[in-house]
Amino acid sequence: MPIISGYDLTKRIRERFSLTELPILLLTARSQPKDIENGFLAGANDYVKKPVDALEFKSRVQALAGVKKAMQEKLQIEAAWLQAQIQPHFLFNALNTIMALSEIDLDRMQKVLEAFSQLLRGKFKFTDLNELAPLEDELELVRAYLLIEKERFADRLHIKWEVDDDLQVIIPSLTIQPLVENAIHHGIMNRPEGGQLTICISQLENHIEIRVEDDGVGMEKSKVEGLLKKTASHKSGIGLLNTDLRLKHQFGQGLKIESVKDKGTKVSFMVPNDIGK
Repeated sequence: MPIISGYDLTKRIRERFSLTELPILLLTARSQPKDIENGFLAGANDYVKKPVDALEFKSRVQALAGVKKAMQEKLQIEAAWLQAQIQPHFLFNALNTIMALSEIDLDRMQKVLEAFSQLLRGKFKFTDLNELAPLEDELELVRAYLLIEKERFADRLHIKWEVDDDLQVIIPSLTIQPLVENAIHHGIMNRPEGGQLTICISQLENHIEIRVEDDGVGMEKSKVEGLLKKTASHKSGIGLLNTDLRLKHQFGQGLKIESVKDKGTKVSFMVPNDIGK
């Protein structure tokens, strides 16, 4: 290829996509063992030397396509599991809150019950999570979740919205609510006094930025770096990792996480302006 070699292009692709997310088959006249080794070191899945037999080439392509399909199916299963899961303590606390309000404030109880019903509908709506949904639909789910959590944590949870008007954009399903949930339970509520959650959605020149901030306990740099690695095992890590992968598949870039120990955390992602128009 002109300007850039196949090895260099492969390295660039590997900066964004893993071996299973986007398999690469190198087709080249270079046949020395060192050339083959360099191809695999660059990140290729397979290496075919010219001249190539058509049947062999087709078989190798089909095998790698199967690898990618298996990865996509795994991601979808994991996303559906994350979509459906509701932590037992959240379920019990929500129901306890509703029962307590039934004895002191029926209007507030009705609002929490409606929010709880809306949240359950969103969580158990098994759709293709690679499909795009209107931003407002995602925000409605977030508002329902926050209404319940605000009733539960009262003055320990302060919520600030900074959302530009008339934003018409679509995003992958369930990409904001997991960030909000993570900020509350792993950031803010780890402080005895609680703190503030800020949801900021801004129109920039070429993108819309969606950002979730908290002034909770924050994280050290090493922990931040581990959150989006394929080996993430903590439940919050799995949720963030899955969201990051789905965003990368859709937009080519995923989550950006900034955190300072004892200061708080910012998690953001960008959506191109032309999505949904």
